[in-house]
Amino acid sequence: MKKFLMLATASSLALYMMACSDNSTSADDDPLKPASVYVFGSDYKTGELRWVNEDGVSDKSVQFNQDSKIVGIDGNLFVLERLGADNLSLVDASENKVKWQVELDDGANPSDVVKANKDEVWVALEGAAKFVKVAVKDGKITKTVETKKFNQGKATTPNLVDLEVSGDTLFALFQRSENYAYPAPGLLALYKLSNGDLLDTIKLAKKNPMAMGFAKGKLYVASQGEYNESYGTDADDKRGIEVVDFGKKNTSVVVDGKKLGGGVYAFAVDPEGVAFAAIYKGFGDVPLAKVDLSEKSVKTVSDIADAEGSLYFDDVDGVLYVGDRGAKGGLFKYDEGKVTKIESPKAMLPVYSIAIVR
Repeated sequence: MKKFLMLATASSLALYMMACSDNSTSADDDPLKPASVYVFGSDYKTGELRWVNEDGVSDKSVQFNQDSKIVGIDGNLFVLERLGADNLSLVDASENKVKWQVELDDGANPSDVVKANKDEVWVALEGAAKFVKVAVKDGKITKTVETKKFNQGKATTPNLVDLEVSGDTLFALFQRSENYAYPAPGLLALYKLSNGDLLDTIKLAKKNPMAMGFAKGKLYVASQGEYNESYGTDADDKRGIEVVDFGKKNTSVVVDGKKLGGGVYAFAVDPEGVAFAAIYKGFGDVPLAKVDLSEKSVKTVSDIADAEGSLYFDDVDGVLYVGDRGAKGGLFKYDEGKVTKIESPKAMLPVYSIAIVR
C-alpha cells in the first residue's frame, strides 16, 4: 500500500490546528440576510434548477445537465454540471439567470465549490488529478493545483469529492478509487487556502468517503465503503463516521455501519454536534439517520424513504433540507423534530441537489 509523506512543519501544523477551531463568520457573510433555497431536480435524463418562494417550489425552472450539483456562496449560486457536460456556471440569484458558463476539461466532473477569497473560489474536480481556483467575476481559472501524487495504481485521478474551509486552511477529501474499486482507505489533504500549498495529509480509517463537516471544532468524515454484490452497502464495520485527530494525524470511528445500518451516501452536520446521514442500503432504500456525535447514538428520522436526493443543513436557521427521491418524495425540511414537505409543482423532477443562497 502506497504511503504518503506528512509534509507539515511544526508551524504549519499549528496553523491548521488553530484554523480548525476557528469557525467564525467572516465580515463578508451576513447571517441576517434572508435565505433563498434552491433545488436541482434530475430524472437521469434531464435536469432543472428551481427555487423556493412563498408558495413553495417555483413553477419556473432553468435547464441544466441531468447530473448537476448546486452550491451557494456569498450571494452567488454555482451550478456544477458533471459527467456529460463538465461545465461550471454562475447563476444570478436576483434574476435566476445564468451570468456566465465555462467549460472544464472533458471528464473533469466538478464535485464541489468553496470560497477562496472575496473574488475567487476553489473548484474540486472528481474526474481530474487537480483542482482549480476560479474568478467569480468571469469564471476564468487563476490557479491549478495538481493532485496526481494521490492516484491509486493505474487510476488517472484520486477522486476529490468534497472541500471544506476553516480559518486559513482548505480541506480536501479524496476517495482514491481504481477501476471502480477501493484498494486503500480515503485520504484527507490539507492545503493553504490562499495559494493551494499542501500542508499535510491524513489517511482515513474507512474506504470511499463521501463528505465531511465541522462540529464543535472537530472535523467528521462520513464513508460509504465498498458496494456489495447487490450494489448496496452492508451494515458492518467497514464504513461509518470518523473524527479527525489533527494532533495524532489519524482518525477514530465515532459510529460504524453496524450502528448506522449501512454506508453513508450523503452527510450534513449541525455545528452544534448533530450529524444527519443518508444511509444507502440499496437503490431506493436510503433512510435518514440522526447521529449525536458526542453520545454516539443513532436514530432514524421517520417519513423519509429515499434520502438519496441530497441533504443540506442551514446552520443559520437550524433547519435540515432533505431531498427524498421516493414515490411520495419531494423537498422536505426537518425542524425541531418535525418533517414537513414543501409544496412543489407536479412537473418537478426528483430532487438531486439542494443549496441555500444568502
